[in-house]
Amino acid sequence: MSKNQTFSCYLIGADTLLIECGEILLEKNHRILGVISSAQRITQWAQSKSLPIISSEKGYADKLKETEFDYLFSITHLAIIDDEVLALPQKCAINFHDGPLPGYAGLNTPAWALNNCEEQYGITWHRMTPGVDEGEILKQSLFEVANDETSLSLNTRCFAAALDSFPELVGELTTDSTSPIAQDLSQRSYFGKFKRPDANGLLLWHKSATKLESLVRALDFGDYPNPLA
Repeated sequence: MSKNQTFSCYLIGADTLLIECGEILLEKNHRILGVISSAQRITQWAQSKSLPIISSEKGYADKLKETEFDYLFSITHLAIIDDEVLALPQKCAINFHDGPLPGYAGLNTPAWALNNCEEQYGITWHRMTPGVDEGEILKQSLFEVANDETSLSLNTRCFAAALDSFPELVGELTTDSTSPIAQDLSQRSYFGKFKRPDANGLLLWHKSATKLESLVRALDFGDYPNPLA
């Protein structure tokens, strides 16, 4: 891909970060061939941009097979994408992960990082492979965790870090200048969908004040649903 050339892509996801990244792609004149989502706010945005909408419920692989395209961007899409879909992009499929890989793979990782009293956190853009969150790292942004951080505030900072790093990633994809880094999977920790805190989030008084306070902040999602307890 030569300098200043644009690329074609599909987007899949369910939250507003997809919209913000989609706007960046459109501003840089890249071609969004369709948006795969069943979330109302995403489909409304796609309609406002005259972008084709494809349901994420089932059967979207057949639609993607109709046209060659360069990239698939998975941005806030929590379901596992079938291997046949990952093989469709001419270049690669790329996922946004709200955690620093390989240490925090899986779901709800900001909360688990707070529960583990981490002092540093971050986000990762990586290639998608059949192994969940195991693909090469294309872009990673790390930052210090504040002493009063909650899951709500940490998720907000991940959103901001994603928006800061996405234009850089897009620029590198445009000029074929990415520097993929293989993950050291010996350092991998995976947090599954059904993993829960000890005692389902009850405060266990034999633990230190630091651990208890960290758990409280980890389970503070503000007005959003708490997926862990």
